[in-house]
Parts: sequence; structure tokens; C-alpha cells
Amino acid sequence: MYQIIKSGGSVTYRDHCENRSLSLRRENLLGLFAGKNPPALEDESVYTESLCRPVSGDRLSDIARGKKAKTAAILISDATRNVPTPKVAGRLVQELLRGGLAPEGITFFVALGVHRPASDDEIRGFVGDEVFTCGAHVRNHDAFDESNLVDLGHTSRNTPIRLNRAAFDCDVKITVGKVELHEMAGFSGGRKSVLPGIAAAETIAVNHRPEMIFNPGTGAGKLEGNPIHEDMLEVARRFGVDFSVNFVVNDTGQPAAVFAGGLEESHLAAVRHLRGYCTVTLPRRADILVAPPGIPLNCDMYQGVKAIIALQHILDGNSVVIFYGDFPEGMNSRDFMEPFRLFPDDLDRAREYAWNHFAIQMDHTLPMIDILKKGVRILAVTDTVPRQDIALLRMHWCGSLDEALDRAYAMTSRQAEVAFLPQPWRSIITEHPDRRDPCHLRQKPEREAAR
Repeated sequence: MYQIIKSGGSVTYRDHCENRSLSLRRENLLGLFAGKNPPALEDESVYTESLCRPVSGDRLSDIARGKKAKTAAILISDATRNVPTPKVAGRLVQELLRGGLAPEGITFFVALGVHRPASDDEIRGFVGDEVFTCGAHVRNHDAFDESNLVDLGHTSRNTPIRLNRAAFDCDVKITVGKVELHEMAGFSGGRKSVLPGIAAAETIAVNHRPEMIFNPGTGAGKLEGNPIHEDMLEVARRFGVDFSVNFVVNDTGQPAAVFAGGLEESHLAAVRHLRGYCTVTLPRRADILVAPPGIPLNCDMYQGVKAIIALQHILDGNSVVIFYGDFPEGMNSRDFMEPFRLFPDDLDRAREYAWNHFAIQMDHTLPMIDILKKGVRILAVTDTVPRQDIALLRMHWCGSLDEALDRAYAMTSRQAEVAFLPQPWRSIITEHPDRRDPCHLRQKPEREAAR
């Protein structure tokens, strides 16, 4: 999906995901840094095998039969997650039929959180044509529909547990998700199908509140002591997940592993598998970082900025980030932008407002403000987000990657090294502890002149 092609004294970066390329001198290249790409599963029988021989607990058909179940809820992800749900959707239906259910007793719930509803075409893609027409139901979760939310009390962290009533009332409850790094919950998948997936907007907002986001235990790759993860897990336990399917995918979105069984055991099995592929170490800090979010986060800019947030611990006031994406749905978040609109010239007041008037999709606002407060400069290459919104985010719009690179050199130096970090949210990015010699230190006189 991403590659570096060397030819003589130059190199060309190619992004086959968005059909973009960028050429530069070989001496400016620090490298292309991405996690190891796990091989795709080639044997389709592995999906049936995973359901028939779960990593823990009973087979789904036995669970359904033991409960004398008449209804089942299958929680699935929306288009922003790109989960290979069709690989198991039909097989899950067959397991439930084997356990005594009728097709009309099976409902797939698109676990949207507060994302937009999935379209009929998207839903058909999530479950496959056979499931879509077999008599099973598919419905979008609505986090704002008070009439279909059940109150289950509060977690030990005082998060209100309000969930989709129709899903909660089902006899058997199943989740299907994808395990990848998550900037707050440590890893996605598993319990996240419940919270935020089918939770009330209020429940999501309290779980994602600033005190939780900025807790020292919160962060990508962290589970133990992570308050957001532990809060989500407590809610999922209260909901009562009977069976869970967790995928690991490679950088082209193909399934690389699948683990099914108990909610926690199958999730941790996927986490253990993923950890072997997701660590990236930079030889030293680069002044210029090219960081596209890629599929599926390039659906909109609210999701896309996760690529920048994933780099926040290696960014400082000398960093320039080239950030690009197709973003067909534009910005797609009023809440994310609100503090920037209210206080366009004052990041401190914008941060204070986001903290004190927190709304769910301000979860990306706060870390982005902190990145900007460091003095990080961001060059945005996109044709679908209004330029005034890009300006409000303190980003500099560029018409092409070539223009962005020229501006990045002007902000640093012509000797600056460029690191390509596609889909950085997929990796835990570290720096070599003995090689933190950024080019801005080696080239200080020229850099100051450039400023």
C-alpha cells in the first residue's frame, strides 16, 4: 500500500491507497516507518474453525441451545472501522440457527456510537447479501433515542450505563470487532462494541471525559491501569456478552487472524497477536513527518487527525507534519470544531472551553490543541475540507504534496530529513534512545535563517 522507490540520487514515495506520490533527494530520506504487515489469511475454513473451537468458553450454538434462546443481538462495526464482518456474519447466523433460533430472531446492530447512521448499501456490505436477505434484521444504533435506552446503573467510576434496550433484551449477545491500537482505550475491539458502540451519548461522553483521556494510564497499547478500557469492560460485563469475535487485519484491510470465544479471552488473544507487529522505532527524530491516516480513517477529517494524535509524543516545536487525505465526508464533526470556532485566536481559551463544555467528539479536540500549543506546524493537503476550517485548526493548506514538501523545507532547512509514517495510529512509535539528534540541532544556523 505504501512504498519507497529508489532511483539514482532521488527516491519516490508512493501511496497506492490514495494514488499519491512524492519525490525527494535520497539524502533527505530518513525512511518509511510502519509496523510489520501480518500475512493475510488464505484458508477460508479458519473462520468456521474459530467459531467451532473458540479460545475459551462454549461454542455459540451450544450457548444458544443452553439458554433456549429465541433472540440474538450481533453487534457489528460501521464504515469507519473497516471490519471484515462478512467473513463471519453468515457463519454466526448458521451457528444460531443450529442452536435453535429462527432467522427473524436474529438482529445485527450497527454499533455506531455517535457516528452517522449506516446506509442500506453500507449495511449490505457489512453483513453480505445472503445475511441481508435471509430474514435476519439489521438496524442502526441511535445513541440519542431515549425511548430505546435502558438504564443499568453506574460503573465504579460513576459512568452512567445506558445502552441500546433492544440489544440488551436479546437472549444471546455477540460482538464482532477488530483489534488495533487505540489512542485512548489501548486497543479497539472486544468491549468497545458495547461502549461506545451501543451506548447512550451521555455514557460515551462520560467515559471519554477529559479526566479519563489525560489519565497517565490512558494511551495506545495500554490496558492494565487504563481507566477508559476498564470502564468499557465494566459496561460490557454488565451488558452480558456471550460470545465475541475479534479480527486482526493487515495494512490492506485483509484479515490476518481471528479469535472467537469469551469477551475478554478472545480480545486478549488478538491483542497478544497484534503486539508482535505494531512496534516501530525511529533511528532519530525527524523534522518533517509525512503522516496520512489511510483507510478507513480517511473517511473524514475528524477521524483522520488520529494520525497526528498518534505522533504527539514525538512532536515538538521544531516538527513539521505533512498530513493528507481524501476525506470524502469533509470535516464531519461540529463538536470537534466548536472550540476552534469560538476562540480562533486563543488556544488556551479553546482548551478551557473543550474541557469545561466537553462533548463526545471533542475527544480529538483536546489532544490536537495540546499538539498545536507545542508549536507543531501542520501542512494539510486535501480538497474536501473547507480552507477556513483548516485555518481554524492552525493548519496550512497546500494544493499538493510537492507544495507541502517545499513549504516544509522552508520551515526547516533543505537538509531536513523526512520520515514517512503512513497510518501511524496502527503502530506504537518510539525513538532510538541514543539517537535523538534531530536535524534542526545539526543545522541550527540555517534553520534560524529559514525562520
